Amino acid sequence: MFSSKILCFFALTLSSSLTIVLTTSCNGSRNVERIKSSNSKINLIKYSDSIQQTAKRRCTDDPWLSDEIMKVGYQLGVKTFIGEPELPNKDATYKALHGQLGILTLGTRPMNQLVRCKLITHEYIHVLQHINENLKGMEPLGWPVSSESLNYFGSPQEAEAYTYQDHAELVLKLLLKVRSEKIHEK
Repeated sequence: MFSSKILCFFALTLSSSLTIVLTTSCNGSRNVERIKSSNSKINLIKYSDSIQQTAKRRCTDDPWLSDEIMKVGYQLGVKTFIGEPELPNKDATYKALHGQLGILTLGTRPMNQLVRCKLITHEYIHVLQHINENLKGMEPLGWPVSSESLNYFGSPQEAEAYTYQDHAELVLKLLLKVRSEKIHEK
C-alpha cells in the first residue's frame, strides 16, 4: 500500500506504568494530496522565533492540546494508526515517506493525558522536521538544544524532539501555519 521510499524513522519510549485515550481513527488518505513535495519549501525556522513568543502553553499546562495537534495533523494528511509501533519497545513511531507526509503509529500501552500529550508533540516535531525539508529528508528545525541532549539522544532530530516535547502550543501553531500556507498555495 505504501510504496514510497522511507526516509527516516523515529520513535519514543515512555514509562510503562502510564492511559492512552484516543477516540479518533484517521486514515488520512484523501488529505495526502494537500502536502506533497513541491518546489516551494515552507521555512518553519523563520516562523519559530515569532511564534515562540506567543506559544506559552505546554503539555504540563493543557495536556488536551495534543488532540488539536492530532486534528491538524489529520487535516494535513498524516496517517495515524493505533497498534504496534514498528520499532520494538517504542510507544510511537513516525515513518517519514519521500514526497509525502508519513505514518504515525501510536502504541496501545496505557498512559495518562500528560504523557500522551508529550508523546504526540514529540512525534509531531518529527513531522515538522520532515515538512521543513520539503518532505524529502529530515533535519532539525534549528531550535537550541544542549550538547548533553545531543550526546544522550544520539541525533540532533531526537535531541530537538525530546527537548521540546512539552511545547505543545508551539508545535500546534507551526502546524496551523503549514496548513494555512498549503491552503493558500492551491
